[in-house]
Amino acid sequence: MSYTGPEQVMSGEQVRERFAQNLRLLRERAGISQEALAKACDLHRTEVSLLERCLRSPRLDTMIIIAEGLKLGSLAELVEGIE
Repeated sequence: MSYTGPEQVMSGEQVRERFAQNLRLLRERAGISQEALAKACDLHRTEVSLLERCLRSPRLDTMIIIAEGLKLGSLAELVEGIE
């Protein structure tokens, strides 16, 4: 493989925005409210709201809990498109 130069890395804000978009989309596809997701994950509703509005960066353990609460096949669905 040949070297093509430095890859463009997403900024922290871009990562939060993509995660927020993925979270909202997956939650809406599941047909549940922020409150219902929070309850399923044993999180406070404001935590889900802050994540969906890019006002908080998700911790890895929180992402795993959310993936389980949404009954996703893989954590990768929450981080799709994040490079």
